[in-house]
Amino acid sequence: MIERQTIVTWHEPSEKLPADDSFVVVTISGKVRNATYDHAFAIGSYVPDEGWYIEGFDPDESDANITVNAWCDLEPYGGGNG
Repeated sequence: MIERQTIVTWHEPSEKLPADDSFVVVTISGKVRNATYDHAFAIGSYVPDEGWYIEGFDPDESDANITVNAWCDLEPYGGGNG
C-alpha cells in the first residue's frame, strides 16, 4: 500500500488572501445568535471590497461577529490508485 501525505500551509488573512472566486478552509472565531465559535473549521471565500463570505452564515445577520483566524486551500481528493 502506498501512503500519501498532503501538507497544507495556513495563512493569516492579514498576510495573504486567497484567490478571487475560490473556496478555502478557514478557522473562525466569534458569535452568531446563541452560538460561540473558537477556531472552528468552516468553508469560506474572500470577496474584494466586501470581505469574507462564510458558508452557512448570513452576511447581513445583524448580530454576527465572525473573525477569520486563518485559511488554507486544499486540493480535493480526486480518487485514483496512487
